[in-house]
Amino acid sequence: MRYECVIFDMDGTLTCDYLDFQAIRAAMGVPAGTGVLEAMAAMSPSQRARAERILDDHEMAAARNAPPGDGALEAVREVQGAGLATALLTRNSRRAMLTVIQRFGLTFDVTFSREDGPIKPSPQSIHEACGLLGVAPSRTACVGDWLFDIEAANAAGCTSILLARGRDLPFTDQADHVIESMWELPPILGL
Repeated sequence: MRYECVIFDMDGTLTCDYLDFQAIRAAMGVPAGTGVLEAMAAMSPSQRARAERILDDHEMAAARNAPPGDGALEAVREVQGAGLATALLTRNSRRAMLTVIQRFGLTFDVTFSREDGPIKPSPQSIHEACGLLGVAPSRTACVGDWLFDIEAANAAGCTSILLARGRDLPFTDQADHVIESMWELPPILGL
């Protein structure tokens, strides 16, 4: 298949894992195994404001300090060099996303943060990105490191690529492709 677009996740995909979700949940009083953003949506306004400050502190520390993932910057540049459109889609804040983009010296044709619409696993931002770029979801590959990424890609009708990085994940069978490092992405795309 000839791809026209690649949509990248940020945390754990472009960057190394840095966010400690267990610590974030503990600071917010959110039970283990609960999605942080999903829990925040159910909080009272005052609880949510406190939780947003906690999350912002953690996200900005990660945005300022997380190193790039192994082969991630090279993969983005190879995809762009081959003439494919690129998008960045993250559940992070726009401020954290822009910090990472600037730190790594990257550019994307389209970017979406959690402030821009429904968060993954909703496919809405993927559909919007494809529409803005004039590409069909069937000609788009989405690469990410977590279940939300795979669910969003599959629901949008894109090729889903899971970056497993040696982890034994219970949802690998839901991805169209599983890679262990971003160095493997260009060959999967036929580049």
